Amino acid sequence: MYHRCCLEFHEAGWTEIIAGKCVNLDAVHSIISSSHTIDKCTETIRDIEIKFSGTMETVSKKITTAAQWQAAWNRASCAIKFAFPHREDELATYAEYINDKFDHSTKWSHEWII
Repeated sequence: MYHRCCLEFHEAGWTEIIAGKCVNLDAVHSIISSSHTIDKCTETIRDIEIKFSGTMETVSKKITTAAQWQAAWNRASCAIKFAFPHREDELATYAEYINDKFDHSTKWSHEWII
């Protein structure tokens, strides 16, 4: 689902968001770090254009660092805020909580936080 104010996000991620499920950040990370082409489909409902994208590849790269988590979280939280603007404070609080965990641990233990 795309809008001029929203970042690109994959179809399965939109499905997870709309269904109220957890977003798979490993999948988001895989798409961000992938060099594969992303297939896109556009649907228009009245004056709203919805774009979906996805990859045929099911292999997921596991997030292992704070930077990878932050990149995936920023992309996912932008999509969640687009769908549910009233959850912005909750998303920011969660990001702050996880970043605190990263800040108070050694680098080699970051993948256990995730």
